[in-house]
Amino acid sequence: MQKRTSQLVAECYSLAIAESQIVHVLDFRGDIGEFQGLFRHLHAAYRELNAIFEANGLATMNITPSHVHMRGGVDGKYMEFFTHKVLPFEMHDTTEVMWDHFKGVKKHIGHSSIYEKTAKVTTLEMPTFASDGECLTNALHEQDLDEPYTIVEDFTMAVHSNNARADVRVKQVVRRYVEKDRDIVIWVSSAVPIEVKHKILHGLAYHFRGYTVIKRSPASTADRELSELQLCSLISLDQDPETVYDSDTIRALTHFLIVHGAQGIRAHRELIENALVDRSLRHRLT
Repeated sequence: MQKRTSQLVAECYSLAIAESQIVHVLDFRGDIGEFQGLFRHLHAAYRELNAIFEANGLATMNITPSHVHMRGGVDGKYMEFFTHKVLPFEMHDTTEVMWDHFKGVKKHIGHSSIYEKTAKVTTLEMPTFASDGECLTNALHEQDLDEPYTIVEDFTMAVHSNNARADVRVKQVVRRYVEKDRDIVIWVSSAVPIEVKHKILHGLAYHFRGYTVIKRSPASTADRELSELQLCSLISLDQDPETVYDSDTIRALTHFLIVHGAQGIRAHRELIENALVDRSLRHRLT
């Protein structure tokens, strides 16, 4: 609690001296069909969750807690970042805070600056896919359900890595899956550059897949429930086959994505944890 109090003081100070930022959030009016490929990726991401968590150690929790770990994917085609932490909060509270974080703009804080966004926040009937990824149903129908939620987003943001910056256009789908013993949020996105402040980042186009899993910790007792927060993200460059990238460009793009990926997963974990502490403090004061 004392640590969080100090952080709040620092945050208030930074807000007092920071330039104001206007974020425009509009209702999404575009064609949902443009996101069909992302829904296919979302389907694959959910299907592959257990295998990915087995491979990186999150399934057995045999990795160092709190640290952000990184490993290369098959044939170096993608980079993977993952972390976990046992939190002194009940699973119900943790899942509520986690979904509140991912359903709005809070998920962009800490590693990017979002400045224009349209979103369709609704429950959607997911397209049906065959095991090979073929879409069996094309239409998306709204349902009058409270959960699980699917969020379709189209936004522009500035991503930062040290002194480098690029403005990218992002299409993203976020979905929550509520299972018997765990609560899952998966988000998939594709990003293309619209304005690059550093020439070497002109080829910054990438695909992103993120997982957040909340479950009851085995360390829980009859008197006190603990929860496990697990995060994992996979990021890959979308290279134009007709464009030749020299070694310096590949190195710069890779470094940019490594820093951006590590910052993002750390920011998600810290923001969720801080929101839980703030919620606990408010309950104590009421």
